[in-house]
Amino acid sequence: MLQTILSFLALFNCYPDAAVITPSNSTFFLAGDIGVVYVRPDMLKDNVLVHELYHYCQWERAGKKPAQTWDEWRHREEEAAKIEDIYLNLK
Repeated sequence: MLQTILSFLALFNCYPDAAVITPSNSTFFLAGDIGVVYVRPDMLKDNVLVHELYHYCQWERAGKKPAQTWDEWRHREEEAAKIEDIYLNLK
C-alpha cells in the first residue's frame, strides 16, 4: 500500500520518504525537526495517508515551516484534499 501511495504522490513532485508514520488517538500531520504523520488506527486508509503525506511535502516546500497564517493553513488543507480526491477518483 505505501509504495503505491508514494508512487502516486511522486506524480505531484511529492516525495515524503523521510516522513514518520505512527499510531495515535487522532489523525494529523505535525512538523517539528522531522515531519510526523499521526494516524488513528481506524483511519489507516490509503487515501488518508495520501492526504497527510501530502502535508509533509507542503511543509518541505515551505522550508520546513508550518503554515504561517490561517489562510495558508486553509490553502494547504484544500490542496491536500484535492490530491486526495484525485487519488480516490483513480481507484
